[in-house]
Amino acid sequence: MASISSTSPDKSPKGTIDTPIIPLLSAINNHPSFFTTSSCSGRISIFSHPPGTPKGGSWAFISHEPADPTTLLHLLFPPEPPSGPTRAESTQPESAELLFRFEPMILAVECWDVGSAHFLVSLAISCGFRESGITSVGGKRVIVAIRCSIRLEVPLGCVGEVLVSREYLRFLVGIANDKMGQNWKRIQEFMEGLRRNGFSEGSVGVEDRKGGVGDENGGVVGEEDFFEDVSQVKSMHLVTENDASAVTAKSQLCGYSILRL
Repeated sequence: MASISSTSPDKSPKGTIDTPIIPLLSAINNHPSFFTTSSCSGRISIFSHPPGTPKGGSWAFISHEPADPTTLLHLLFPPEPPSGPTRAESTQPESAELLFRFEPMILAVECWDVGSAHFLVSLAISCGFRESGITSVGGKRVIVAIRCSIRLEVPLGCVGEVLVSREYLRFLVGIANDKMGQNWKRIQEFMEGLRRNGFSEGSVGVEDRKGGVGDENGGVVGEEDFFEDVSQVKSMHLVTENDASAVTAKSQLCGYSILRL
């Protein structure tokens, strides 16, 4: 299994793991009962999407850190004459929709058994990732999705005509940056929860693992693959805050260590 610190590109358009969550991924992958299959630390983006098509499109802007509003203003309201291609020369048609998005961390983890999966879900929920749940328990794989619902998606118009003002764009960037801060706080709390339960950030090779095997590129695959995978979320078994006691009980029955918050 390729190391998280490998310089080889992964399957994502970015080609690398998001730096902010490398310690978190290392801690999870260093445990013999877990390995990550895909991840995104959270991102602010402007996505250009052709109308009437379920897939396709491209990023006009993407950042895994708080965004600079000035950069986005120059992107959507370029000075005259434009230094780059005009909208008419853009690779996207003028009818392509522009969407401003904030997406929080999303993480897929394969678990050794149902008990370890319930443990991870319970910890994630307690740290603010309240949309976390077990996506699959059939066959030989037990997969957990760790995520929350603080996302933001706002239409800006289309490539040929931006329909929002500069002031409104600044307002959106401010909201997205605040959400990025909330996202990072939850990630830190999740990391601390793992440490309290004996996880560490040391490295581990595939020969040391007791669990299953990851994908051919080392278990940490592209974020786009994951966002496509979680389209199965309609069939996800979500463990809510009301199920917290049941989760703990199930973890005990499966012989897994009790969560220490």
